Amino acid sequence: MTDSKPPIAFIGLGAMGFGMATHLVKQGYPVTGFDVWAPTLERFAAAGGLTASTPSAAVADKPFCVCMVATAQQAQSVLLDGPDAAVHALPQGAALLLCSTVPCDYVQSLDRQLRALGRGDILLVDSPVSGGAARAADGTLSIMAGASDAALIQARPLLAELADPAKLYIVQGGIGAGSNMKMVHQVLAACQILASSEAMGFAVRLGLDRARAQQAVLESDAWNWMFEHRSPRMLTQFQPIASAVNIITKDTKIITAEAKRSGFAVPMTGRAEEGYQQAVDRGYGQDDDSSLLRLYIEAEGGAGDKGDSSAQTDEEKVELVLDLLRAINLCAAGESLAFASFVGLDLDQVIDLCVNAAGSSTMLKKYGPRFITVLRQGVESKGLNAADGELSLDNVAEKLQRAVEEVGRVKMPLFLGTQALDVIRKGLQSGTSPSSVDAVVNVVVAAPPATMEETIRPHFFKHGLPESDPEEEDCHWCQIRSFATHKTIPITIVNDEDDEVLNPNFRFIDHSVIADDVPVAGDSFRTGCDCADDEDCMYNTCQCLDEMAPDSDEDEHDGSATRPRRKRFAYHSSGPKAGLLRSRILMSREPIYECHEGCNCSLNCPNRVVERGRTVPLQIFRTVDRGWGVKCPVDIREGQFVDRYLGEIITSKEADRRRAEATISRRKDVYLFALDKFSDPDSLDPLLAAPPLEVDGEWMSGPTRFINHSCDPNMRIFARVGDHADKHIHDLALFAIRDIPAGEELTFDYVDELEDMDSDAHDPSKIKDMTVCKCGTKRCRGFLW
Repeated sequence: MTDSKPPIAFIGLGAMGFGMATHLVKQGYPVTGFDVWAPTLERFAAAGGLTASTPSAAVADKPFCVCMVATAQQAQSVLLDGPDAAVHALPQGAALLLCSTVPCDYVQSLDRQLRALGRGDILLVDSPVSGGAARAADGTLSIMAGASDAALIQARPLLAELADPAKLYIVQGGIGAGSNMKMVHQVLAACQILASSEAMGFAVRLGLDRARAQQAVLESDAWNWMFEHRSPRMLTQFQPIASAVNIITKDTKIITAEAKRSGFAVPMTGRAEEGYQQAVDRGYGQDDDSSLLRLYIEAEGGAGDKGDSSAQTDEEKVELVLDLLRAINLCAAGESLAFASFVGLDLDQVIDLCVNAAGSSTMLKKYGPRFITVLRQGVESKGLNAADGELSLDNVAEKLQRAVEEVGRVKMPLFLGTQALDVIRKGLQSGTSPSSVDAVVNVVVAAPPATMEETIRPHFFKHGLPESDPEEEDCHWCQIRSFATHKTIPITIVNDEDDEVLNPNFRFIDHSVIADDVPVAGDSFRTGCDCADDEDCMYNTCQCLDEMAPDSDEDEHDGSATRPRRKRFAYHSSGPKAGLLRSRILMSREPIYECHEGCNCSLNCPNRVVERGRTVPLQIFRTVDRGWGVKCPVDIREGQFVDRYLGEIITSKEADRRRAEATISRRKDVYLFALDKFSDPDSLDPLLAAPPLEVDGEWMSGPTRFINHSCDPNMRIFARVGDHADKHIHDLALFAIRDIPAGEELTFDYVDELEDMDSDAHDPSKIKDMTVCKCGTKRCRGFLW
């Protein structure tokens, strides 16, 4: 920073935010703070800060804004949706540092929302922090920052003011990478905060003195950072309150939700979530998270109930506690690094951050590098032999089994200990040498193939390695993972109903494949708009909108005298509905005309919604009675683009040949979609006058190939045109025609435009040849065709 330090807006003055903001004040920055709690604003003013009554007032004329609220919902409110939201008042080119712990997909959606609102100039930095209130006040936080190069250049001096010089991590991968780094760190935090109470609770149940148990852990290889910093408050009635149970509960839910969304198993964190939720349900949410000890000592039996304990001496009891905590730490380390590998983080950077932050443990320091070797080399059936002084997994299992049995004797509930025992047992059964702790990672890594075909499970351990190449083309998971969008909006496959798997001959693709005999327009027929900027693509000067009729509603004009009248632009152009299909288009069957790669405008053009591709994760799942189906793990809004129907684009003649060869031609029709929106035998364009092409998605397609029919669907297919020369090979774009809550099966009407279907369904002469519909809705016609 220069001697004249720039003004900063700071939104969110909680325990961490207050420390960060006051530290900046002490460093000479003029900081204007906003918080919903008036007493906090008074404290901040007393500490030398300026205050504002609204987020927009706080950010006015500030080149930097730091947002440090508790949740993604709060961030959305103060930045975009709430009254006097900040984004609309941020000056051009301002840097926005989102330091809250939020899901990766939220911060990525925030980036998209900024662009949709025409605020792509805002330099968003995904920069969650770790370290606690004391380090926040000292300016020695750990910060994990992911952003564009331009944003990082602008924000780095401010980040450096808030972070320990050795703990400012620039995470490769752009927006979302910082949140992913924080998430995998919080796997360790989530497991080890609860494990600290679990171990101390076990000590209390065994009749050990708390201070003695604390000292024994701190001097052993069962040490972890969370135990060191939580156990003192377990000796002082959980005071002072440093970090509330609600905070780690929120972070844990972020991890499990992201793991579920991406199809990765986090058994240790999932079990920890159960413990945290139980604590919240008991009313502990606002208490310090060291108070989780009450889960163990206030249960049936109470503190000091020795039950039928077989341990006689304090030394034996201490060893049982250490055996329990050591195993949990080991499994947490494996789970964190495996998840980090799965989301594509630099494992060297991950372990460097974690061993120097609150997720540290002796197990992570000692065995983390070995786990990374396994993750990089794909070790499966044979582990690295244990060196002298290292743990052997069979010995860890034996000691943990004894500790778990002792927990049962003293009648204490157990969350993480039993889960760690399950992970370790599976490791011993995996074929890895019993002397190797590496099986812990293999067990966690082996969980994702549960969403893949059993036939390619062994190949999973070789992903990305040269020897995997021959198998990679046949591996559905490799096909999916090769998509550029896999890390941010993944496609996952699950089957909780039966033993069926996807046909191994099916191939996932992310764009349609045009058959060799399909005619395409020559370069001389291709066109694209020459709009001077992206905003012009919403107006009648944009050539891409030439075939859309003018609108007559209030959204057609921007209110200026110099702007031409807006054409029938298909999407909402601003506000909370930006990028959603307008209702008058949504309820029609009119084609959508968009800009495309041949245009002068950028990829961020508001008229490139389908062109930019899918923006939501999709999950292919096994239904009870209709084969495979598709759902989305996040909410989808009415008018939102979901995905395209992909496949091989073939001639009408080839489509008829494939129908004839199919065992059941009607079944083949499920996967064939005619591109006939613009077909006209009288057209002067020979490509449109010819029989319409068809898209065959049976053996190559995207996830939409598995979407089922419904007579009362939640989506509709629209013809989408990019280059007008390609009308005959237009896209089949699926849009939501109503709000679709997360987890609801996605459907569309396979025969949406066949108006004679209802009458056919009541004609006895035709019913015998019709295909029965199984959608089960109240509006079901009874038959598909």
